[in-house]
Amino acid sequence: MLSPRPDNSIVRRCCLLSAVLACTAAGCGSEDRGITQPNPPPSVVFSHNTLNAPDDRSSLDVVSSYGYDAPYIPMLNTLLPWAWDDFTNATSATIRAVSWQGGYCSRKGPGLPPPVAPRAVSRTFQVWFFPDVNGGPQTFGSPQYGVTLTSAEAHEQFAFDAVRSDADCAYYDYTAVLPMPFPVTAGTRYWLLIRADRLDTGIYWGWRVGRQDNSISALGALNGGIRTQPRDLAFSLFSADSVSEITSVGFHRQP
Repeated sequence: MLSPRPDNSIVRRCCLLSAVLACTAAGCGSEDRGITQPNPPPSVVFSHNTLNAPDDRSSLDVVSSYGYDAPYIPMLNTLLPWAWDDFTNATSATIRAVSWQGGYCSRKGPGLPPPVAPRAVSRTFQVWFFPDVNGGPQTFGSPQYGVTLTSAEAHEQFAFDAVRSDADCAYYDYTAVLPMPFPVTAGTRYWLLIRADRLDTGIYWGWRVGRQDNSISALGALNGGIRTQPRDLAFSLFSADSVSEITSVGFHRQP
């Protein structure tokens, strides 16, 4: 007695199904069909990070650092406040983006006029890198790297308000991709200066105090020259090439 012949159509369908499943698992032919495969996660490397966490409002102090869109004239326009913080990278790297935190404050107290509601009034921000000289930022000569950014280029973003005994303040987060990357050498100390052009509005801008690093920053104040102070300011340095890369991993991720 002859055995029944197999149904070739069933065999063909099974083979086709197996091939489709194997191809789907491997992603084969997706570029031909216009299917976009997931991109690998961006590579974002922190060279420094003292930013306050988004939900941490324990640090409300700001260090005044503002002017009137004036050029940098060493040791002369330190009559208006300037603030620096230092960093040293363990390995040589290329800094491509900077993130920082600051705030606008309107002072209040006896003998002062009623405070003006703090608001974002800066037209530009100066982001400059200086070499270290005897434990402080260089005070003569040009910065190693300097750029002036509009508030839009700095991606100024409101964070929260706070009413303090000495001032009413509005706090902001910032991030900017540098027009040209800044290379740093392993083991070399650098100083970052961030300063706002806040116009003559009665509202001052300050760089927010950040998480502890080495408890050293620097301040240039009225007739006081430049002096160090025992606190760190809030900023991060990244190797990312775009703001979207930074936001994809979060501004405040620990390094």
